[in-house]
Amino acid sequence: MTEHDIVRGLVLRIGRGVPASAPLAAAVLEWAEPHLDWLLAGSALDGDGDGDGAAKWDRLLARLAQAAAPDEARPHALQLADALAELLTLEPFDAALLALMVACDRLPRVGAVARSAGRHGRDLPALLGELAGAEPHDAERAVRRSAVLRLGLVGFVVNRQGEVEVDVRWALERLLDRAPGSGPEMIDALVGRRQTAALALDDFAHVVDADLLVRLLRGAVAERAPGVNILIHGPPGTGKTEFARALAQAAGVVLHAVGEADEDDEEPDRWQRVAALGLAQRLLGQAGEAVLLFDEMEDLIGEARPSGGDWFAKREGSKVFVNRLLEANPAPVIWTTNAIGNIDGAILRRMSFVLKLDLPSPGAARRMLARVAADEGVVADPAVERLIDAAPEAATVLRVAARAARLAGEDGSERPARVLVEALRGGELPPGGADAPDLDLFECDTPLDALFDRIAAGGALDVSLLLTGPPGTGKTALGHHLARRLDRPLLVRRASDLLSKWVGETEARRRGGVLLLDEADSLLFDRTTARSRWEVGQVNELLTWLDRHPLPVVAATNHPGRLDPATLRRFVFKLDLRPLGRDRAVRAFERFFGRAAPASLAEVGGLTPGDFAVVARQLRHAPAESGEEIAARLDAEVRARPEAAAPMGF
Repeated sequence: MTEHDIVRGLVLRIGRGVPASAPLAAAVLEWAEPHLDWLLAGSALDGDGDGDGAAKWDRLLARLAQAAAPDEARPHALQLADALAELLTLEPFDAALLALMVACDRLPRVGAVARSAGRHGRDLPALLGELAGAEPHDAERAVRRSAVLRLGLVGFVVNRQGEVEVDVRWALERLLDRAPGSGPEMIDALVGRRQTAALALDDFAHVVDADLLVRLLRGAVAERAPGVNILIHGPPGTGKTEFARALAQAAGVVLHAVGEADEDDEEPDRWQRVAALGLAQRLLGQAGEAVLLFDEMEDLIGEARPSGGDWFAKREGSKVFVNRLLEANPAPVIWTTNAIGNIDGAILRRMSFVLKLDLPSPGAARRMLARVAADEGVVADPAVERLIDAAPEAATVLRVAARAARLAGEDGSERPARVLVEALRGGELPPGGADAPDLDLFECDTPLDALFDRIAAGGALDVSLLLTGPPGTGKTALGHHLARRLDRPLLVRRASDLLSKWVGETEARRRGGVLLLDEADSLLFDRTTARSRWEVGQVNELLTWLDRHPLPVVAATNHPGRLDPATLRRFVFKLDLRPLGRDRAVRAFERFFGRAAPASLAEVGGLTPGDFAVVARQLRHAPAESGEEIAARLDAEVRARPEAAAPMGF
């Protein structure tokens, strides 16, 4: 079918029962006269008798019925329509209708005749239905029930003048605009781009169910099982989309993102995305080799809007429609959303698996950093690793921060990542994570290296440590070190974080983190010293919580004598950190200052790793001439403490 064939068919069908005096006949005749060379191979409409409009109309219909089609190639838009009909395995009527509606939209001469028909009251759907092969009495119904309309490829709209026009919908419009060549390229244009994983599944080692989901996708594709749906939910920036890509890559299947606009396209609305999903299922469901990704599932469940936390407001749409869609989808679908608070239980029950994806563990984030740095060709700044330890959400901005640093010529800069995290936190940024401490510089009766090795290797997470000792002995550093060894985020809580009820348990459980109770004597103080009943209740609640909390807890205090006696039995390990003895003080001097310790160091007592760290920072601004001067500064630090110990030798 060429453009000439379509125009010829339209005009001849319009001419049936339309008298020459009708406005429609006059409009078609007016359009035809400038196109006679093409339409009638150069034949004029003038003939025997008068040349008025009625005669011309009759002669046009008569000569057009006998006219031979010009030698012209089938337009590329119609070739695309043919290829799409073959991909969709459309019935002949539907394939012909698709070609006709594409012609109305993309071929100017066809569009002009169709608009004239619609403008002058001709039933355009029925007209196209007849031309596609339907019986006149059934043409309109056949069009309304056709697959091309039900798939959301095309439709009809009424313009401002009340005229019916052909409407090529979002997915088909993208295909026609891009004019791809092969079948796979057409599928990508219609369904959505094939997704490429920038991270490997190993980068999501913190997701315990990752291997199960890979096997689920493989089994679903191998058996072509219908109704397989995986829902991934979690806060923005946790990598839900990237995890879906890594899952598909690990399962060895092609992943298409459904209903997403490219940089040159308009944003699709809800119905366009839903139509794209149905089209994708029709195109890919029977092939059994693809998985679909539907980001932002709230588009499916209606015009929902985030309302804070795990909830969306203004949910609309038919639950029955969604339920049937989830039950019948031939190709597996991975859905993502930031919140599932008001996703109906009937929808959740139709999910094959629901995964809560939270922020990655520090170890996983560092692996992501290494991969991103390699991809972007930059150096992984150790300061970014420390930022990851202090603010786990830094993992969500690694790629954009690395790219910004590279483009700015700041290879290895931590600054872009830091300002992004500050923006995410509203300006509040915790102190940067420290380098791993040297456990050989801790003065403790228990060998710390061996203890931490056993805790990390044991697998059980219900471990608790009570760290006591004067300021500077490294209690907080040990809390950070335990979190790093367990590859879990560290949550630091102090008395100032409490109101009338314990806060932190929910967040610690949600993030699976190590909880550090700093200034624990302010939280677990001796109940005999309480001045009000609510304070006693607070300690009781904390002690009960410690008994049942399933994750690691570290409590640190400079004043163990102020703790409630019942506190001690709540902690599995009690580690008393003391000032450094002579041997460790010498090792600390060599480690922090890179030179041999002077003899005068033996005269400085009560030193802690914190004292060495402070003096090391001093030297960056005020260098010392000798080791003796450094020892004198260390002595000054000891004497400056409020409860300075009397100097003592070894």
